[in-house]
Amino acid sequence: MAGYFSAASFRTLGSAATPHNLFTIENIDATKLVTIRRVIVQLDATAVLTAVMPQVKLSRATAVPTGGTTLNKGQFDTGNASNANTIVRGATASDGGVATAITATAGTTLWQQYCMRLHTVVGQVLAPDNNVAPQLIDTQNLILRQNQALLVQVVAAAGTSNPATNHWFVNVVWEED
Repeated sequence: MAGYFSAASFRTLGSAATPHNLFTIENIDATKLVTIRRVIVQLDATAVLTAVMPQVKLSRATAVPTGGTTLNKGQFDTGNASNANTIVRGATASDGGVATAITATAGTTLWQQYCMRLHTVVGQVLAPDNNVAPQLIDTQNLILRQNQALLVQVVAAAGTSNPATNHWFVNVVWEED
């Protein structure tokens, strides 16, 4: 039976490294398809940036990812259970905790966008959802077949674009057939 599911990453601190793998979703089942319905990335920047703003890229990983922390999956209908072979990974063990790296290599970029940049740290900036690949996902099914994965990563022009004071999270909604 098909069902809709969601997952949210932990609050992940910036790494001052580039690239910085934030999140993956993978399908290792030969009998099921995973259709991505929405991916959202949020950034709470707490430091003035002296370099270009951080850029988020969505790509298919070149191989099934390893590492990271497996995330819990939410159910839209509690009568459905997510396939154990649909695996969602976050890049940290706990909100703002020590990073647990996701090992994954980006393939061809499917979507990229800049996030916010603070010129001053006075006050708070509430950014809209960075709906990654809205036109891509809304107009075409983004399907994960056996041993395919999506990777969300920060690719910064310089390490100072993603300081350790940044706070990231990623949300995903998908359907399993």
